[in-house]
Amino acid sequence: MTLTSSITKQLKKNIPVNFRRLILNKTIKQPLRAWMFDTAKNHLNLNMVSRDEILSNREKYNVLQFGTEETVLISEPCNNSDYLPSFIESRINETVALERPFVCEVANAKLVGPAVVGFDDNGSMIAETIMPTTLKKIPESLKNGLPSSTLILKSLPDLGISQLDTACSLVTCWNGNYHNWIAYCLTRIEGIEYYQEKTGIKPTIILEPNPPKWKVESLRLLGYEPGDYMLWNKSRVQVRRLVVPSFRTRLQVPHPSACQWLRQRILSNLPAADGKKFSPRVYISRPKKAGRNIINEDALQEVLSSLGFVAYTPEHLSFSDQVRLFSQAEIVVAPHGAGLANIIFGNNLNAIELFSSYGTPAYFVLAKALGFRYGCLASNPNVDVRKQYDQYKGMTVDVAKLRSLIEQMLETPAAQTQQAIAKA
Repeated sequence: MTLTSSITKQLKKNIPVNFRRLILNKTIKQPLRAWMFDTAKNHLNLNMVSRDEILSNREKYNVLQFGTEETVLISEPCNNSDYLPSFIESRINETVALERPFVCEVANAKLVGPAVVGFDDNGSMIAETIMPTTLKKIPESLKNGLPSSTLILKSLPDLGISQLDTACSLVTCWNGNYHNWIAYCLTRIEGIEYYQEKTGIKPTIILEPNPPKWKVESLRLLGYEPGDYMLWNKSRVQVRRLVVPSFRTRLQVPHPSACQWLRQRILSNLPAADGKKFSPRVYISRPKKAGRNIINEDALQEVLSSLGFVAYTPEHLSFSDQVRLFSQAEIVVAPHGAGLANIIFGNNLNAIELFSSYGTPAYFVLAKALGFRYGCLASNPNVDVRKQYDQYKGMTVDVAKLRSLIEQMLETPAAQTQQAIAKA
């Protein structure tokens, strides 16, 4: 073994894979994307077809609305800690109004690049193929997410471009993440099915090439076999009717009805468990190589075991088993991470989230939208959570505080909390 390969092997062993990806993104991919983004934006005068523009031109875009408006109050978490992260504290008592969902058609559109971004016949980017936004101009946040090849491919002549009649893409700039796929992509399928019901037209669903097993399995549980969608192997496609379902989220808060639809559909198609049983008291263990692992996990598991908890690692479970695990759980304790998206499949759930120096309010607001009891503990109040290189550091949990928080949350079952919300 050469010295170089030996060093590389040690780096892979000791540096979390997500941290390595972060370094690659920060040092190479994001600067290149930002440069391409600014260059194209300045020279191509790109515009955005926003959600508001679609809704104000209903006939042009054949807008079909369904469901109802919803409101989510982000109430205070159950907390027996002396510290709340700022990204949690800033959302407390916020009320988020969620518009009626819709699905629409964009005539003579194009799908372009590895993120399968939609453009209308005027060359404007269709916001609802990327993110939920009311902006008419392309937001600066796309600098870090939009593949640099997208704007180049979009500007090329249309010679020899492939054609599709009616299509809908489930690919976005950020849907490689498990949470984004569950919360932001799968919840849009309800809109696709509503379009098919009202028009009698079945769109060709587009998925990225080589999708991971959990994506294929999640689609199967929604009733979609591999023959029901196509894998993207193009650089550009002309689409006569581009079907665009709205994102079922605003400010990271999902439509409760969308989560309920997703849960009910998947659970109704869940195959028999073959005798597998899971504990209703669940601890999600995060591998060291993934980062944000628990440094004092032995001490933590000793306390949790005495309370009837069993440790599970989602990476070692099939998608179906993750659904089973969370659907029967009474309480889940987990470090901040995408696996917490599975609380969508929970019922009357208590959720406790563990933070180190980094986090987002995504699972806090998700739990509140679902009417679940939520608590959190953060291990380092003095670290600046905006420093993204810190986001994969391990954490040390105060096990005494955690035990107290668990006991506090289990005093009042989540079902009572949901009943109180329903009466309010």
